[in-house]
Amino acid sequence: MKGSDTALAKLMSDFFCTEAKDMNYKELSEKVRYFKESEKGVERMFDSLEDMRNEAVSEATIEYAKKMIESGKLSLEDIAEFLGLPLDKVRELAEAQTA
Repeated sequence: MKGSDTALAKLMSDFFCTEAKDMNYKELSEKVRYFKESEKGVERMFDSLEDMRNEAVSEATIEYAKKMIESGKLSLEDIAEFLGLPLDKVRELAEAQTA
């Protein structure tokens, strides 16, 4: 689509732009400028990325807990302590696996 002047080609070009000033569509350019150049936008983007990271870590921790419970080698208390999870959460996961 390079060199094409269609709406789709312009939009695709915008997705590859690293600078808001180089974009074709004003609405998209304004959002990019906000998230990349304003203090509040950068902070919101950072918070969103941190939330995503925390969610991924939490999901991975839950998966580790499930595997540890399944192995039967550790007590639920040990699993909670090692993974930094509340004991109630580990018990809930154990009950769900036996149900």
